[in-house]
Amino acid sequence: MIRRLRRRHRLTWAVLFPILAILLAVALLSRPAPPLMDEAPVARESQAETATPSQSPTRAEDGP
Repeated sequence: MIRRLRRRHRLTWAVLFPILAILLAVALLSRPAPPLMDEAPVARESQAETATPSQSPTRAEDGP
């Protein structure tokens, strides 16, 4: 009985291991790339405060 269980256990892992390995590889390859950061977040916040907002031309004729 023990031999049968060992054999069944080996057969089960012989089938499951490649499937699990393929699934793990697919999961690792399909994950999104991490975002690229040029500078620290604090520097971006200070730049946003000092930058002047772009002024788009407004037309008076478009209003009601």
